[in-house]
Amino acid sequence: MTSSFFSADEMLRYAQQIKLSEIGLEGQKKLKQARVLCIGLGGLGSPLLLYLAAAGVGKLGIIDHDQVELTNLHRQILYRTQDLNRSKAILAKQHLLALNPDIEVKAYPEKLTQNNVEDLISQYDIIADGSDNFATRYLIHDSCFKFHKPYVYASAGQFQGYCAIFHANSENPCLRCLFPTTVPDNQMNCATNGVIGVLPGLLGILQATEIIKGIVKLGSSLVKRLLIVDLLTMSFKKIYLDKNPDCQLCSYGELAKEPIPEMVSSECSSIKDYAISAYQLIHLLQKNNISLIDVRSEAEHNDKNIGGQLIPLIELPDRLSELNPNHTLIFYCHSGKRSLEAVKLLLSAGFTSVNYLKNGAVEFF
Repeated sequence: MTSSFFSADEMLRYAQQIKLSEIGLEGQKKLKQARVLCIGLGGLGSPLLLYLAAAGVGKLGIIDHDQVELTNLHRQILYRTQDLNRSKAILAKQHLLALNPDIEVKAYPEKLTQNNVEDLISQYDIIADGSDNFATRYLIHDSCFKFHKPYVYASAGQFQGYCAIFHANSENPCLRCLFPTTVPDNQMNCATNGVIGVLPGLLGILQATEIIKGIVKLGSSLVKRLLIVDLLTMSFKKIYLDKNPDCQLCSYGELAKEPIPEMVSSECSSIKDYAISAYQLIHLLQKNNISLIDVRSEAEHNDKNIGGQLIPLIELPDRLSELNPNHTLIFYCHSGKRSLEAVKLLLSAGFTSVNYLKNGAVEFF
């Protein structure tokens, strides 16, 4: 009987979870047998690991080379003030085992690199990404793709976050279908842009939920879907993701040679090739597959605009997933300066069909 698989304490600990018909003893057994690797033990990894440990996931691998800093504590709830300047991986293991001594926790207080990533990922069933930069995300994702491991992605910045699952097969899109190449680290992370503490907490809980569902095989997952959370408007919306037939990874099996492309230099003369005139804009807007984006402030947009979606330039690095890479993206601002910066960012992120209104929307007002 499955019940003999658990001690009396475990039966009591997981009683409320076992009562769920969708989980039951068999589902709890699957949780105990599961092996999950969490990379990054910060704002995402903290709640993610607490709930996986509490749920009875049998083996947790945790990797992070950082130490606890005071600026971490408003969102990284695994740690306390007395933990400052100590290893996150070692502390996380102690706290998780204090929460649930019936699980196994393997701590790796080291940096994830090209040299150790494949060995680590090959040992676990599901990989949760709690990192805060695109270079690491792609290092993890591409190794998961190679070993056919589910990659549970989340990112959080300011008041908005994203969650999705990428699981390699002939039909599913990969992370590179969404972002063809990486975004420079200083463009998209909490340290640069700030974050409200509860946001990564919520995203980490969503990751934990998807992992538990995936282990037990219940419900529908975020495979082929990107969940977007906006705490300012308290809105949740889903974007359905399609496989990109031109994706270098999942369609052609090729990895990008450089994990982080350089930003397009502001001195680069070829950037002028992406400028269009007001007349050209009017002509282009008659076509299909065109997205017009205003990168000014909300106040400027509300005062007067020429249409399109409002994504202020300061928010653009965190909202790239809202843009359709299969559309021609045309950016505008008041004079053309901010929209030029938007084009540089998009080119660095791997988008190719981008333009900006050369002299700005002032020509229309």
